[in-house]
Amino acid sequence: MIGGILLAESLHRLGVRDMFTLHGGHLDPLLIGCASLGIQLIDTRHEATAGHAAEVIGMLKPGTVGVCAITAGPAFTNALTAMASAYANALPALFIAGAPPTREAETNELQGGFSQLPMAIPVTKWAHRILSGDRIPDLVEKAMRIAQTGRPGPVLLEVPIDIMFRDVPRVLFPIAETPSGPSKPSPSIPDAKDFLAAIASAKRPVLICGTGAITSGASAAIDRFARLTGVPVVTNSKAHGLLPHDHPANFGPASTLAVLNATGAPRPDLVILAGARAGLLLGGRSHAIIPKHARLLQIDIEASEIGRMTPVELGLVADAAETFEVLGELAAEQSWPELADWRATLAKAHAVTPFEQEDAVCSSGRLHPHHAAKAVFGAISSDATVVVDGGEMTAWCEPLNRGSRPGSYLTAGYLGTLGFGPGYAIGAATARPESPVFLIAGDGAIGFHLQEFDTMARHNLPIITIIMNNACWAMSKNGQDLVFGKDRRVAVDLCDRAYEDVARALGCDGERVERIEDIGPAIARACASGRPTCINIATDAEVVHPITFGMAGTDPTKGKIEMPYYQNEIG
Repeated sequence: MIGGILLAESLHRLGVRDMFTLHGGHLDPLLIGCASLGIQLIDTRHEATAGHAAEVIGMLKPGTVGVCAITAGPAFTNALTAMASAYANALPALFIAGAPPTREAETNELQGGFSQLPMAIPVTKWAHRILSGDRIPDLVEKAMRIAQTGRPGPVLLEVPIDIMFRDVPRVLFPIAETPSGPSKPSPSIPDAKDFLAAIASAKRPVLICGTGAITSGASAAIDRFARLTGVPVVTNSKAHGLLPHDHPANFGPASTLAVLNATGAPRPDLVILAGARAGLLLGGRSHAIIPKHARLLQIDIEASEIGRMTPVELGLVADAAETFEVLGELAAEQSWPELADWRATLAKAHAVTPFEQEDAVCSSGRLHPHHAAKAVFGAISSDATVVVDGGEMTAWCEPLNRGSRPGSYLTAGYLGTLGFGPGYAIGAATARPESPVFLIAGDGAIGFHLQEFDTMARHNLPIITIIMNNACWAMSKNGQDLVFGKDRRVAVDLCDRAYEDVARALGCDGERVERIEDIGPAIARACASGRPTCINIATDAEVVHPITFGMAGTDPTKGKIEMPYYQNEIG
């Protein structure tokens, strides 16, 4: 028994059946051990992709931890972005990194010369170097437990190559075949009753759900709570699919509340945040989504999130699923006010489609991005998992989502990473082989990891990649135009490339689409083929989505330059 084999056995004992990786000599004992135990190895062409694939597993399979193994030095630094993404998005993942031998420190050794742990500490919940083979099992178990308890997040175990290859004569602290995890925190009955009383007193309550509702597995409990109370539910971009798209309580994305603000319709008088953090995904300090004077209730497993940016009336530091189980039981014991008028107001806002009346083909001869996205989502089944990777393009897609299972709509989240899409799609196809997986990416975002078409082909992952190709970095270009004028664009133009040819060269199928009526049939052919496919859709670059005005930090009526992306004024 050598260290890497013991590491593989420890992972298998803890329930790991898939691992994302990119080969490095430091990892050979681990990889060979995994293969001998039946752990599926999905090897990618870039470590960031392997990390992103592991990152998303906790969204797709609540209660599990994705695992990524990378070698030392540049492999570690390549994966650092995925660690930071998992940390920002509160997703559980175990990163295993190789390292030079401990005895070779300060010798200008191969893939060494710097300390990996200090780089990882700011973007992980826990980072540790294993220095003795007999501690491998219990430290792996500890890492997995830390990743998924409390607020979930990534952890790092660094395993030097001499520990990987060295004999392990004994195990100091064995781990159980089925280790028991700690119980999830639940609210007290008095606190839960106060919470329900506050909700019952509101005339226009709304429940906003986020990542915590997904990773805790709260979908069924929230379904029951919403049916009992009549409280409408919206989700931030990390939680779409929490309720089926046709669920009577599902009023779409949180941006539905921004439509109320823009149209002057009545707005919520009470907002409940459930595993949804205040900040970027909920309008920041703009109050476009959460009204400034609305009463605020909050449920979060992380105490530091309660009251972030806005004081709360009541806060429950608890697991979302456990909380809604308790709230549902208590809600069934009382009657609830009629909210028909309020729900009708939200339904009207949810139905707003400002670009529906515009021509599907722009003056350039290319497709309007709204109509192209509408045709794409019209051809995607509700059981599919959809990954959306891009800037302005994501705003065109979000209102059209029809996902009907938790984790069915996956976006970059708080770090704003571009190029994460192939990794998320590979993770989704691995975790959910029974369901179709779509990656919808801008032509800018797809350029980060085009080589992963090869990974999809080698591992027979029938991912359908749809590229909205407008030959530019749309949000950046449009932002520059708004702030500085169209004659001063810099570093935002791309070329209209044949990405479908790249996909074919790397073992996938591919075709180009230039007409609206051809989008649906192209997607149908790709689904029927059972093969990874790239569909390259020519879209127009000059149509500006309204979200860009906010992201660019400019209001045409003000006539002045403001700082892009962040809050300029506190209102």
